[in-house]
Amino acid sequence: MKIKRFYSLITLCSTIVITHAQVGINTANPQATLDVVGSTNTNMRDGILPPRVSKQQLASKDFGTYGIDQKGAIVYITDVTSPTGTTPSIAEVGSIDSIGYYYFTGFQWVPFAMNLYNTDGSLSGNRVVTQNSNTLTFTTTANNGFSIDGTTFSVDGANHRVGLGTSSPETRFHVVSTTPVSNRYNLIDATAGANQYGIVTLRNTSALATGNFSLLGFTNNGPSSGGGNWALGSVRTGSTLTNGSEEDFYIGNSTGGGLIERMRINPISGNVGIGASSATNKLHINATNPIRLEGLQTSSGTAGSLTVNSTGVVQLQNSSSISAARGTGIVVITTNNTFVNTATSAKTFDNLSEMTGNTFTASATGLYKVDFVINYPQRGATEDGGDGYLGYAQISLNGIQQSFTNTKVSLPEASGAPSFVTCTNTTLLKMNAGQVLSFQALTFGSTPNSTNIIAPFTINVVRID
Repeated sequence: MKIKRFYSLITLCSTIVITHAQVGINTANPQATLDVVGSTNTNMRDGILPPRVSKQQLASKDFGTYGIDQKGAIVYITDVTSPTGTTPSIAEVGSIDSIGYYYFTGFQWVPFAMNLYNTDGSLSGNRVVTQNSNTLTFTTTANNGFSIDGTTFSVDGANHRVGLGTSSPETRFHVVSTTPVSNRYNLIDATAGANQYGIVTLRNTSALATGNFSLLGFTNNGPSSGGGNWALGSVRTGSTLTNGSEEDFYIGNSTGGGLIERMRINPISGNVGIGASSATNKLHINATNPIRLEGLQTSSGTAGSLTVNSTGVVQLQNSSSISAARGTGIVVITTNNTFVNTATSAKTFDNLSEMTGNTFTASATGLYKVDFVINYPQRGATEDGGDGYLGYAQISLNGIQQSFTNTKVSLPEASGAPSFVTCTNTTLLKMNAGQVLSFQALTFGSTPNSTNIIAPFTINVVRID
């Protein structure tokens, strides 16, 4: 045994050369304090083996065993099981979490390769990662797998969600803001520039289909509230075009079930429908008692008044647009007790061109006030049997009598000249569009065959509904 050890010592000495306080192993020309050169002998095991210890062993060292004087000491950790029992140097092994080489900093043992994969750390200055055409991918299956400053930004890899202001996002994109700035919790600023549009777009990328929604929802039911109770956005009205002509603007709400439509705007006409999905006018309201106005002020002009036509359309009605006509003329009676149509009247005005000849044709259904006034002349005692006569005024609708009045035309005063006695027929008629009014005169107890009775007349017709 002593001879074997002697030969080993001779072999070691033959491989170690000491020159100028530099040690060379397998080299006669060491280039550093210790220079180890690999052997060409295929049976020789090259390498340097530092002390091989466990995390438990280092933690169990007496306090102060390693200090500033041991700064740079090297060990190889073989076991990272959490130390137990008496561990005076436990503070020095806090960074030991994997098997491998560690060196002593003067305060603790740290791995040779310190990076974000095995060690926490702090940046000593600004850093830039230049990717060029290379990608940088983070893969995680944890709920808060990637985060910045706690809740500032959080990625939930388990549920594929992103949170701003929360580390537990509940939806694909969840934003939580607890401190308002100028009474605004969240603000999105469009890029400044020549483009005047600042648009945030919400897209529904489902296959085109009538009835598809793309909506923003709003709710105000506290932290435990569910989906939006109010929603606005677009609803598809077709499944072909993608230029926006098949998307109505939509506002609806829910009170516990599905959405209830409240308003929509047609993208082509701009018609607004409230309670009407297919608005036919710029504002189309379908409801019981749909409009209530309060605080109306006294009119300062005579522009007219608002009316509603038979289709529900609100229109401005004034003296020029209202259905109204007035005509005057002469009726000549040549036969007693026989109705005579009035002659063609001279129109004073006829706003809607409804009076033709001696008739009036309604242009729209409504309630009409009709006045037919005949001024019958007084005649001398040698006429009409010496006791005057009766004068009549008749109003007919489509040839059927509607109103019939008369007046006694007396003899003139003995000391005065003959005058006229007025017979007035005033009535209200419900007329349908296209129906025709005609006007007739008649005398009874007269003798027009000897001297014709010539009586001036006036016709007034105005729609009042």
